[in-house]
Amino acid sequence: MANQICLAKAEETIVSDENGIRYIRRYPFWIRLFLLPWFLLCVPFIHLYLEHVRLVDWASPPVFGTIFATLGFLVVPLSFSGMILWFALFGDAVDLALNARTCEVILLRRSPFRNRLTCYPLSNLQIYKIELEANTAYDSAIVTMRMPDGVKVKIRSFYRDEEALSLVQHVEKLITNASKVSFCQPQH
Repeated sequence: MANQICLAKAEETIVSDENGIRYIRRYPFWIRLFLLPWFLLCVPFIHLYLEHVRLVDWASPPVFGTIFATLGFLVVPLSFSGMILWFALFGDAVDLALNARTCEVILLRRSPFRNRLTCYPLSNLQIYKIELEANTAYDSAIVTMRMPDGVKVKIRSFYRDEEALSLVQHVEKLITNASKVSFCQPQH
């Protein structure tokens, strides 16, 4: 019987045993519904900007006032609203599986308009960054893994630094074993 370890925090779950690791980060539909109306936040600011532009004496325009109004009432609100809209429509749910038997990494990224499934060799996976609470620069334990094509997956489902270090050791062991093995079992 496999010794399974399960970590869960908010919308993230990690399940691991000697045959591999599975990490799931959900992006619930209710968050998308909550974010969607907020992209309209820019409308009052654009209205104020258009009123300001209409009232400006263009014979001797106030340069700094116009720059401030353009940045504060047009560029920043449009950028913020665009970011909210992007997260609502294209925010990814992640399903990452590290399989020791087949020596592969399977990354599935899901959003409402696209699903991307990518397979990588396990030996090419990199542990890109380890952030621990013990370091005062970081607020929580985060492990970032980088795939061979540069895609990064941040794993934040740790309550303590020891859990993050345990996962890192397990991933390093899987990568080392995959590098040593000349062939892996096919997936059934």
